[in-house]
Amino acid sequence: MAETLRFNKGDRARKKPKEIEETKPSEPQNRFSITDFNNQSKNQRSEDTKPKRGKGRPRKNKSTKSIRISDEAVDIINAYKQITDQETQDDAVIDAFRKAINDKEITDDKKKVFDLLLEVKGVKDFFYENGPRNN
Repeated sequence: MAETLRFNKGDRARKKPKEIEETKPSEPQNRFSITDFNNQSKNQRSEDTKPKRGKGRPRKNKSTKSIRISDEAVDIINAYKQITDQETQDDAVIDAFRKAINDKEITDDKKKVFDLLLEVKGVKDFFYENGPRNN
C-alpha cells in the first residue's frame, strides 16, 4: 500500500519571523535657501528687462491694442513711414489719414462722422495735434 505522509507541525513554533531593518528617512539633495531663490529671481528679472526688438514695437509708456494686418500691408506702411520720415508705424498711419482729410479726399459728411467717432473715443486732440482743422 501507499505510504502516508505526515506533516510535523511542531517545528513551526520555534521559527522566528525575519527581522525588518528600520527605514531611515531620506534626505533631500538640496535644501531650500531663500538667498539662492532671491538671486535666481533677480537674474530672471534682469533677463526679462532686456530690450526686445521686433516689428511694430511700441514706444515706452504707450498703451496698445493688437490688430491683424497682412504682411503686404505692413510693407506698405513701412515704405510710407520711410518716405515721409515718420518715427513709427503709428505716426505713418495717422499722417496718411491727416493728408487724406486735408486734401479733401474724404467727403464732408464722412469727415463729420470721423470726427464724431474720434471724439467718442477721446482721441480727437491727439489726431489733430492743435485741435480740429476746418479746411
